[in-house]
Amino acid sequence: MNAKDRRRLRQLHAMLGSPNPGEREAAWKKIDAWLKKFGKTWNDIPALLYDESTAAAARSDPRDVDPSQPVNITPLDLIRAMAEDYFILESPHEYVAYALWVAHTHVHELYEVSPRLVLTSATSSCGKSVALNVAERLVARPEKSDNFSVASMYDAAHFDRKTLLADEADNYNFATKRELRAIFNSGYAKGGTFTRKIGNRRVKYRTNVPLAMASIGVLTPPGTLAPPLMRRSVIILMKKHREKKRRFVASDTRDLDIVYQHLRMWARDVKLNLDPELPDELKRADPSVVDNWRVMISIADACSLAWGALAREAAIWFARSGRHEDPVVTLLRDARTIFNTRGIDRITVKALLAALHDMESGYWLEFCGVQHNRFPHKLTESELRSMLRPLVGPTRSVWPLKGRPGDQSAKGYYRSDFEPVWRAYCDGAEPGKPANVVPLQSLGKGA
Repeated sequence: MNAKDRRRLRQLHAMLGSPNPGEREAAWKKIDAWLKKFGKTWNDIPALLYDESTAAAARSDPRDVDPSQPVNITPLDLIRAMAEDYFILESPHEYVAYALWVAHTHVHELYEVSPRLVLTSATSSCGKSVALNVAERLVARPEKSDNFSVASMYDAAHFDRKTLLADEADNYNFATKRELRAIFNSGYAKGGTFTRKIGNRRVKYRTNVPLAMASIGVLTPPGTLAPPLMRRSVIILMKKHREKKRRFVASDTRDLDIVYQHLRMWARDVKLNLDPELPDELKRADPSVVDNWRVMISIADACSLAWGALAREAAIWFARSGRHEDPVVTLLRDARTIFNTRGIDRITVKALLAALHDMESGYWLEFCGVQHNRFPHKLTESELRSMLRPLVGPTRSVWPLKGRPGDQSAKGYYRSDFEPVWRAYCDGAEPGKPANVVPLQSLGKGA
């Protein structure tokens, strides 16, 4: 393998950060062929790149150096390469989000918020723990455990300023442990604190540290996280795959250690724009989602124009995915908007379904299922009934026009069916913005 071959690898690897999906796919295939040609694997890339860059000064033949092809390898490229080597994610946008979150742990104190990272799946054995193990080798000051006590978590955050990595988080009792919820929530914002009583003294703990968790069932009703924490998180959904990836061995992480050192040097010298320009579509998302991606886009822009473009694409993709909210909670919120906008106390199933399809967000026109595991499609009547039945109850016979001439009964819901659930799940949530919402009476018979 000569210098020309190595230089070609650097060029192809830089293309992985291209904003053009076609170029990224072509570069991926060419790198794969290059590695097979020389009997290497994706795991060898960091060492090859670093060996070449550090050996450049020792070359004796100036023809080996091509000044027209500068080295353009960023720490984000290396993090993503490691992630792709160890575990499988469904979308390239999820690898982008993972790399950006890892990098943010090294500079998080400069920002107003620290997005939470949630690695989740519907079942076990989907690679969540591996993704958390890789993160442990790359983030700043890691503290990982699959059995954090509340006290140990507070001490790690307050005294040691650790990045908290909580595995098996589905075993945590968020419903009853107020202190546990507090560190996940209050630690999101800069200056976050929580006061605890220690003996006869009250101690104010700093909680603003980066936090990642791996948990089964976050996106599966009833879910393990409350909506506020969902909105403050970047949620990566992992699934089982037959394809085998590199096995994580805790005693052999030299490649990850190299990337970590590169990250530390980057964090020491980086110049960050803390208020980058955001895509218009992202600006219309939930405020917490906007705050999350303002941090991530700022970090991407500091690495390269290509990564800035990738981060903005990922931000829009995540905002559209609806993962930051339980679909059932979104449904309840939008149903409340429809009742309030129309000023009605009852509605048929068909009318409710049509109004949901008309919501400006378009969420119910590209519904991906309660577990986010189906192709986008229009919400169906059977799905609507199924989602509402556990909370609101089964449909009842309603008279939409309250017995006026031309009225016909149909299956539907009364406002009183929803009100207790709205108080429990939606109080404080911002209502959705309706579009093309028309009075119920205009729908006529058969609604």
